[in-house]
Amino acid sequence: MSMTSQTFWLPRRGNSPAEYEDACDANDVLGRYAVADGASEGCFTGLWARLLVEDFVRNADQGTEQWPTSLSAVQEHWDADVRGRKLPYHAEPWVRQGAFATFLGVALIPSGDGSHQWQAVAVGDTCLFHSRGAAVLRAFPMEHSQQFGNAPRLVGARAAEEDVRGRCQFWSDGRSQPGDRLWLMTDALAQWCLAEQEKGGNPWGELERLLAGPQDGVGFAEWIEGLRSARRLRNDDVTLLAILEE
Repeated sequence: MSMTSQTFWLPRRGNSPAEYEDACDANDVLGRYAVADGASEGCFTGLWARLLVEDFVRNADQGTEQWPTSLSAVQEHWDADVRGRKLPYHAEPWVRQGAFATFLGVALIPSGDGSHQWQAVAVGDTCLFHSRGAAVLRAFPMEHSQQFGNAPRLVGARAAEEDVRGRCQFWSDGRSQPGDRLWLMTDALAQWCLAEQEKGGNPWGELERLLAGPQDGVGFAEWIEGLRSARRLRNDDVTLLAILEE
């Protein structure tokens, strides 16, 4: 069995694409996927989010529970990149503080019966949903729309490994079969999906219709802007990574 992924993203309304601070990476061959959401506090958070997802997807031999052990190398990369730039003197306190992001990493492992086992690690409110048709089999780490707040757990570019591990949530026994979807998304869209489901709606059907349309991102952007205008979706960077087991 094989995996096929599709990615969509849109910056916060009023911001340019250069100001987008989420990040997403995917490798269908390795079965590795990650999404991160750079936090507004700190500096160069978009860079930090991008380094986090690229590192997770690249390290195919690393289990999700071992993910915190790789952070020191990512932190060194971030620090070297930032300090290699010409920065005003008043930026130094922000550099010392570092950058922060929520994070979600998912690894799919083939099973002998043609299905996949999936494992996940999360810090904060970037979410994974496993759906089969209109039914959600697992929501991780958030399960209800009321769980979202203004102070999610974060991965810091200056944080010690043990501190990050203490913020992690793990899931190790997910099982998917052909036709199932795994949806990875940042907090604004994840909260909307859960709220719609709690009202008896079918957000997964809406997302499937988007995936069936043109892949130029225009339909996704129009849909997100419609939800924002109707005040049904918070104005924030939005990232969606949809994975189909075929």
